[in-house]
Amino acid sequence: MRMTVKYSYEGRGTRNEAGFTLVEMVVFIVVLAVGLSGVVLVINRTLLDAPEALVNTRAMEIAQLYLDEIGAKKYDENTPQGGLPPCDSPDGDACTAEASFGPEGSESRDLFDDVDDYHNPAFQTAADADNNPLPNYSDYDVGVTISYAGTELGLANDRLAKRIDLIIRTPRNQQIPVTLYRTNF
Repeated sequence: MRMTVKYSYEGRGTRNEAGFTLVEMVVFIVVLAVGLSGVVLVINRTLLDAPEALVNTRAMEIAQLYLDEIGAKKYDENTPQGGLPPCDSPDGDACTAEASFGPEGSESRDLFDDVDDYHNPAFQTAADADNNPLPNYSDYDVGVTISYAGTELGLANDRLAKRIDLIIRTPRNQQIPVTLYRTNF
């Protein structure tokens, strides 16, 4: 059996209590403030990091452009087009000395015909194959270093492969290294 009790105050009749107490309201406001501050911190961090993704994506686009271009060139100045016979082979000429890497004379990038012509460790503004600055990439710089690296790949001789190291410098002054190996085939 259940009993219901109704309260009566000073003869005003019955009164049912509803609502929140002051303590409950203060606790609710504190919990809400802590939760919202966490959400604001996450949103703020996301907004600060959003440009980083765009900067890194653009840097990788530049790296891909350069690596595609360099990888399509012949291995060495002394290797004929098509790669046969390879330089330093019994039937081929000697490969270029590493100290001679870089463009021949005043050769411009649109005339580069082999991998080591691109050797230029000094940073230059990102450009296309015709050496025209890339629109929307003017704040990016590229440095290219070419070196023999056959033994790094387990080959018998260093001159059987070249390592192409690109360093992309972003507008945030971050340096992103990218490496490609090109073998003498």
